[in-house]
Amino acid sequence: MNNEKFDIYSKISSFKPNIIFRATIIFLLLSYFLIYLIDVRNLFGIQDFFIENMEAPFFWYHWFSTPVEVPIQWYALGLTFLVFSIIAGIAYNRKDTKIFEFWFILSIGLMLMLVEDAGDVRHTYRSRIEMLFGEESYGFFGTSFELFYFAIIGLIMIVAILKYKDVYWKHNNTKKYLFIGYLFYGLGVSASFIGGAYRTITGFTLYENIGNLLLERLIVVNQNSRLAYEIAKTNTRIDFIFMDKVFEESLELLGAAGLLVAGIYFLASYK
Repeated sequence: MNNEKFDIYSKISSFKPNIIFRATIIFLLLSYFLIYLIDVRNLFGIQDFFIENMEAPFFWYHWFSTPVEVPIQWYALGLTFLVFSIIAGIAYNRKDTKIFEFWFILSIGLMLMLVEDAGDVRHTYRSRIEMLFGEESYGFFGTSFELFYFAIIGLIMIVAILKYKDVYWKHNNTKKYLFIGYLFYGLGVSASFIGGAYRTITGFTLYENIGNLLLERLIVVNQNSRLAYEIAKTNTRIDFIFMDKVFEESLELLGAAGLLVAGIYFLASYK
């Protein structure tokens, strides 16, 4: 049994976790290249097929739902939660109180993030609050609830990183990728809130305006893509969804990868 444990730790120690983050970057770059080939250049007539058969005839619309968000990002968050929980479990057994508390708190934050991503909890309760107050989507009360919801999750993660600085600060790779994970996930969550915030009060959403600008400049550049765009606009909020999927999911996937790498680095050094 001891030999088995030794072999497992040896494999963990020899593995270079930063490969995961680099692979994530390469995967996203390839995804953008595929968007160019299919949604702009109509590779192998794939866009023609989308136009004839789908309400949202863009490759990016489907690719960033499946597989980018589901299952890749969900699996990345789930695996990160598992790694954080393993570290917390080892620290608990060793009675390393600070290490246990730090990774346990982070694992709680990860669990809440995963539940939010998989279950759309905030959207469900925001809609109920808006119905309760008789306001349209992203009104004052609905948006304020989202702000409070994000603040709770953010507070958990920020308190952990500030209060338990001693746990990770001397572990350079863990520290580096924790900050990378926090940065990208923080940007993604912030964008998710700001993108549609207080729409019924301001009369517009940043996601729709910026999404329209990016689509017009980067993708809707010829007759075929223009046709796809017009079809999509009649069926969906395609400008908003472009930001919600391509922009936001890219940031969140990079954030999840960064946190996963940080956890694996710490686990390898904590053996």
